[in-house]
Amino acid sequence: MFENFTPPPIVTYAIPVFFLLIGIEVYIGYRKNKDLYRLNDSIADLSTGIISQIWGLFQKGIGLFAYFYIYEHFRIFEFAMTNPWAWILCIVGQDFCYYWSHRLAHEVNILWAGHVIHHHSEEYNLVVALRQTGLGGIISWIFYVPLALIGFHPWMYLASGQINLIYQFWVHTKAVGKIGKIGEYILSTPSHHRVHHAINPIYIDKNHGGIFIIFDRMFGTFQAETEPCVYGTVKPLRSFNPVYANFHYYWELIKQAASAPYFLDKIKVFFKPPGWYPREGTKPAGFLPIPEVRPETFHKYDPKPGPEVRTYTTTWFVLVLLLAFAFLLFVAKFSFVSQVLVTIWVTLSLVAINALIEGKSWAGAMEITRLLFGFLVIAYFDVSWTYYAIGIVCLLVAGIYLYRTSGQKPQAA
Repeated sequence: MFENFTPPPIVTYAIPVFFLLIGIEVYIGYRKNKDLYRLNDSIADLSTGIISQIWGLFQKGIGLFAYFYIYEHFRIFEFAMTNPWAWILCIVGQDFCYYWSHRLAHEVNILWAGHVIHHHSEEYNLVVALRQTGLGGIISWIFYVPLALIGFHPWMYLASGQINLIYQFWVHTKAVGKIGKIGEYILSTPSHHRVHHAINPIYIDKNHGGIFIIFDRMFGTFQAETEPCVYGTVKPLRSFNPVYANFHYYWELIKQAASAPYFLDKIKVFFKPPGWYPREGTKPAGFLPIPEVRPETFHKYDPKPGPEVRTYTTTWFVLVLLLAFAFLLFVAKFSFVSQVLVTIWVTLSLVAINALIEGKSWAGAMEITRLLFGFLVIAYFDVSWTYYAIGIVCLLVAGIYLYRTSGQKPQAA
């Protein structure tokens, strides 16, 4: 059954709709003279989203295999795929499992390490919804095991999860206020989710629901939006590197565990909430304070590259985005080796693009490396000389660009 299973492609086909809504939000911001987007931040957000989708190809099998095994051997009931009540129960059950998965991702360090990337952006717009972890599929499936035990078919489970994910897209916006008393009481809304992304002390670790807000009300994690939100993480990332964003918190935990003087604290580091620090000498363990923040005094990470850098990086990013989308649409036609090669090239490309935006000293070398690696990918696919010609043109353009922009640094944030 598992070998012949085709997952629902709902999210992949929803991507064009996502970008249509993003365009509408940009237009609303333009008409209302509101700065809802920054190009550099949006490229960084979308870079992590692309990596999430592509890296996720190599992780989905772990959770799906476990779900199939439990469903086939231990399910209590069996719901017909045509039963509308089964779909409603599955969607509500999915959101209940998501609530606890999401809540614990904010309360347990090792889980926060995989989720923190979604909160790094210091803006709040629809693009932020696409800023997702590239490593979350390794652990998150554990929270959905109850759905397999109850007896929801794997296709129904995955489809409900994608419906949950698609719903969450629209709540990542400042362009929508409140939607009325009934909607605000039952559903997770833009107002509720703005609170979730804010780093104001009263907002920390609140409003974890995906579709519904009722679980937050039931379990004491609800907070209404009462003051202007400041977005990001309490400890700012100050980097647009999508690979670093995925791994940095894991590395911080490893370093903290290694430096902890007591063995038990070395273990606790991974299971305590974010902000916890271990004992040191006579100083007891505790939590770092959460500073007060205000929108008018908060300084965002905002490197401003020159126009040539901006044009070059934006052009390449759009090309990588389109190629990645095409790859995801037709991924079943690619061999495993092909998938790995494309994944490496896309990852190198996104790291290089963001490094150029930030003006990193190693950005030029990374740019040439990923273009040369592109030749390896072209050679593997054994395509016509036309593609080699395109590759040579890309290298020449990159060389001219790097020569013209050498020594240029983006303006400070």
